[in-house]
Amino acid sequence: WAVLEADESDGSFLKLPINYSVVTNIDYEHLDFYKKYDNLEKSFIKFINKTPTIGKSIVCLDNKNLKKLLKKVNSKNYLTYGFDEKSNYQISNLKLKKQNSSFDLKIKNYGKVTTIKKITLNLIGRYNVLNASAAIAICLNLGIGALSIKQALKKFSGVQRRMTKVFEKNKKEFYDDYAHHPTEISSVLLGVREVHKNRKIISVFQPHRYSRLISLKKEFSYSFKNSDIVILCPIYAAGEKRDKRYNQLNFAKQISGNSRVQVINIQNENQLKKYFQKNLINDEIVIGMGAGTISKWIRNLEGVL
Repeated sequence: WAVLEADESDGSFLKLPINYSVVTNIDYEHLDFYKKYDNLEKSFIKFINKTPTIGKSIVCLDNKNLKKLLKKVNSKNYLTYGFDEKSNYQISNLKLKKQNSSFDLKIKNYGKVTTIKKITLNLIGRYNVLNASAAIAICLNLGIGALSIKQALKKFSGVQRRMTKVFEKNKKEFYDDYAHHPTEISSVLLGVREVHKNRKIISVFQPHRYSRLISLKKEFSYSFKNSDIVILCPIYAAGEKRDKRYNQLNFAKQISGNSRVQVINIQNENQLKKYFQKNLINDEIVIGMGAGTISKWIRNLEGVL
């Protein structure tokens, strides 16, 4: 099957040919384009209202901003999913393991209530379970049977740069993730912490764009609570000019204070290599996060450790 997220990332919304779309999240993001949150919200409302009768918008009810937004939507041509008990597709009996997740999905639609039990997903984290539930909702609306869906999910190994395991060495595991927004970072770290309660988690964070970091600095500083150490890299500017309002040392202090975590400042890839050569002991989980060159930096570690 194919599921396409309705994403706020570039000011446009992508739709499936059969007019099904998934709206997973709305945050204070990309305000360099929208200028203010109200404009971003209006774009989502307009998008959901325009959903044709031959399709559906599948909306995550767990996101507090989306939950408020739905009260302003005129169209009723949408279905909801999430852990929220009012969802049309409600996740329950969640079991999180080191290698996979399992859950039930209660379907409350068209006056009927049914449950698909013991769905297995070869990914960890509540956010992955939420994404899988949205995919299931669309599949069911397209007439695909529950058994086929469960079999397909068992074979699904995830997508690149979403907790992609890069390599493992001496019981130390190295992952690469595209997370470059506070909500994404929090979700990734919570997912790992829930199944690796006693392991040391090291986040290697490369901020992406001055504009995003300045507008969400406070939110970023609270997003590393489930990490033991944060290695803070220089900003990947992505074409933006340097903004003197940003100071890496001050940001490191803010993360340390609000997330209550040790923060290590580095200035380049070579310093990252040297830090790990000297400070890794045993059994750590290292997660590179960001939308810039951090993916390459993490992969390059394999040859020097």
